[in-house]
Amino acid sequence: MHRQVKIVCRHALFAVIVHALASHTALSQVNFPEIPDEVSIHEMPVRNGLEPIPPQPLYHAPSAWAFLPGSLLDSNMTRSTLNLEAPPLPKGRRSRDLVPLDEADQADVFYIHPTMLLEGSDWNADINDSWMNVQVEKWPLRHQASAFSGVGRVFAPRYRQAHIRIFELGDSLSWAAAAVAYSDVKRAFQHYLEHWNQGRPIVLAGHSQGSFHGRTLLQDFFEGTKLQDQLVAAYFPGMDMYPDDFEAIKACDSPHETGCLCTWMTYGKGYLPPWIMEKIDARQEESLICVHPVTWTTKLESHGRDGHLGVVRPTFRLSRTRAISAEIQPEGVLWIHAPHVLGGRMLQRENWHSGDINLFWANIYENAQLRTMQWHKDRP
Repeated sequence: MHRQVKIVCRHALFAVIVHALASHTALSQVNFPEIPDEVSIHEMPVRNGLEPIPPQPLYHAPSAWAFLPGSLLDSNMTRSTLNLEAPPLPKGRRSRDLVPLDEADQADVFYIHPTMLLEGSDWNADINDSWMNVQVEKWPLRHQASAFSGVGRVFAPRYRQAHIRIFELGDSLSWAAAAVAYSDVKRAFQHYLEHWNQGRPIVLAGHSQGSFHGRTLLQDFFEGTKLQDQLVAAYFPGMDMYPDDFEAIKACDSPHETGCLCTWMTYGKGYLPPWIMEKIDARQEESLICVHPVTWTTKLESHGRDGHLGVVRPTFRLSRTRAISAEIQPEGVLWIHAPHVLGGRMLQRENWHSGDINLFWANIYENAQLRTMQWHKDRP
């Protein structure tokens, strides 16, 4: 498992920068997601077993879903037990230009949220934990799932996410906790397929732990199967993925390609985590899979900021076009230059994991629509 959680967010520094440049920068990161506050994973309390394991979610119940289209509720289901029908759009003047696809051109989105279980001794979160649900809704569901809301119906299951420590420890209990989490994702997707899909095209999306489970979902349900033809694309940034993870599913290499995988991990220019080279060497791979979230190719070339369409800030406001320039490195990571805003050099950091999606939010929104329209065009 990867070790991105070794990089700790320097909140005090960024608080100063935000206060001084609040009206200009708009790119500072807050505690979202998966970056604990100055806490070593090894200092956290750890139980010697998974028990008590939280109760298994029941995906026929609306309360087991963070997003579930209201049209699917029958007379025995009530909206009061459900979070939202769809992700809200970011605030800001530029959001007025965001138009969803016509119904005939739409696809379904199945989104898997990242880790928000950052503290405590539990190995898995309880989906009935109201405080945790608020954190999931406040950060990844708004800042990430919304990037795919222009495609069509959004399905986002609540699941017994594993604690962030599993990515640091990587021991047998970590894998067991991950298995509990994936069992929920798998059952949620099976319920979706059996009851609601009805042959519609599918966009898969997630981040970090969500991408970790998404990779297995691709392998279990799409790789070399009939369902692969329904795959518009899978957007799984924030997790190391390798060419030999799949045989039939390839990395996307053009903005309109369908049935493929988009994944990337974002770091500040000049920084390469040591664990990446260790894993590449151990797997005898040349590099990770990396698709550029502006050009949507795997080419190792620098790309200026002209194609960057905008970021979503921690305040959930869409702004800052042409703010990010990025390039893919031979090892398969995405390097970004210091943000092109006032004070951008002070904002630059080594690890931009928490910004994998919101730094490129507008590009992702546009590209998910392009691929979905292409999927329909290829199947008149």
